[in-house]
Amino acid sequence: MRQLRAPRFALLWLLPALLGGASCLGCAASAHPRPAIEAMVPVSDGARLATHVYLPKGDGPWPVILERTPYNRAKTLAIEFFGNDYAVVTQNLRGTRESEGEWDVFGHDGWGGPGRRDGLDTVAWVFEQPWCNGNIGLAGFSASGISAQLLLAAQPPGVKCAFINAASDNFYELVFPRGCYRRNTIEGWAEAKSMLPEFERHPTYDAFWAARDARARADKVNVPVFILSGWFDLAQRSATAFFQRVHNDGLPPARGNCKLLMNTLAHAAPSGTLAFPDRENTNIDAVAGSIKDWFDYWLRGEDNGIQDKPAVTLFVMTDEAALDAPGNVWRFYENWPPASTEKRWYLHEGGRLLDTPPEVAASATTYLYDPTSPTPSLGGNNLYAPSGPHDQREIESRPDVLVFETEPLQEPLTVIGAISVTLYASSDAVDTDFGARLCDVYPDGRSMLMNEGMVRARYRDSIHEEEFMTPGTVYEFRIDLWDTALTFAPGHRIRLDIVSCSDPRCDPNPNTGEPFRRHTRTVPARNTVRHDAVYPSHLTLPVTRLEP
Repeated sequence: MRQLRAPRFALLWLLPALLGGASCLGCAASAHPRPAIEAMVPVSDGARLATHVYLPKGDGPWPVILERTPYNRAKTLAIEFFGNDYAVVTQNLRGTRESEGEWDVFGHDGWGGPGRRDGLDTVAWVFEQPWCNGNIGLAGFSASGISAQLLLAAQPPGVKCAFINAASDNFYELVFPRGCYRRNTIEGWAEAKSMLPEFERHPTYDAFWAARDARARADKVNVPVFILSGWFDLAQRSATAFFQRVHNDGLPPARGNCKLLMNTLAHAAPSGTLAFPDRENTNIDAVAGSIKDWFDYWLRGEDNGIQDKPAVTLFVMTDEAALDAPGNVWRFYENWPPASTEKRWYLHEGGRLLDTPPEVAASATTYLYDPTSPTPSLGGNNLYAPSGPHDQREIESRPDVLVFETEPLQEPLTVIGAISVTLYASSDAVDTDFGARLCDVYPDGRSMLMNEGMVRARYRDSIHEEEFMTPGTVYEFRIDLWDTALTFAPGHRIRLDIVSCSDPRCDPNPNTGEPFRRHTRTVPARNTVRHDAVYPSHLTLPVTRLEP
């Protein structure tokens, strides 16, 4: 059986503060406490899952914190609560470490029939143990967070709350965002790369992905969830989307009782080359509540005030040297996204980005995208380095990158929410990619990547089925650049780069329309972006006023 190994993750540095003093209390004698019970827990199809149980001193029963992981069950987020009067259960997912069965990247962790509901079966086993008082909380970070979200979508009896850190709630979006294969994520993550032959058979969203899509069932979640992630995390959109759906559309008591905290972090690497120091030195525990407060409230019934604190905690970024720009501060809201005004910036001839639509009858820019010389990526929402903001100027000098930018801003501009680009474009190929990169251009000329998105043309209208292009026909492409909380400082420019490749972030499109990763040839594509009165391509930003 394959032995899966865990990477180290950058988001972990935030946990000691958010744990509210719970970090490995009782573990002073050993960094890794010994389990009181080592069990092989049977699940519904007869497989047995390797499980550790850590029990506090004294007499139980106790509330339980459960984490299910493909990595080392002896080194998990949940163990941080050992010795804090919680029983802790850690388990290896099917087919990982000593657990029996075959690993198929979370296919057994949701709401299916026998053998497809390992999380539900495990919760049922925990609930019946004499050391469990009937109150169970889920903890999950990254991969274990994915399994926890799938379990939440299955409505596990006895689970009262969950804490999810940097995890994907929609696995298709993680692997194939808008149909573009995320190569540097999947092929850098051994546990997912092992499933690449299976992914090749499912390039469109089908039943394979639906079984791994907790977001589609978020309205069935019936327990409150505390979600933590970073603006440059590879699953950033999962944090905001899952919170929004569960908090607003979930079942009681989930509805109206969830928490979201977004920081400036990436996933498994430093978060870029910019610094965003907190200007107010905020005590996040005091204003947002800690993870310990969260579990104590929902599992113990302690009236610690966490539900009186804001539902949404966001770090708003800006240039650290621009002291006249509001930002590099935490701000607090009651829902996501905060109120904003939709503001459009239109692509114009000469690389201009203006807040007025073009009036010329016909205007376009054409560039050649050659898969044998793919446009590179640098930074962004990646699994491994380089992640986060990086200077794009060298890439922007290439002829296969179109650059549009504003004049220097006279006033600060704060953007909080989802960013999108509406692109009217054509190609002489039957399939290609169109992508957009939002950059914050500093007064010294640095063009710092803040957000990026791609669309594979055959999936422009639906991820459920392919529809190839007719060469020369203009189509509308809506490119989702995910979310941010960012103030563009005075003197900065807003820059939008248009590309047809982002290698190695996404696998280069061969432009032939052949099946994913099974193409036998590549062809260059002449891609044309329109920017005129008939086809006004534009960037849409959610603009808001940042209150002091």
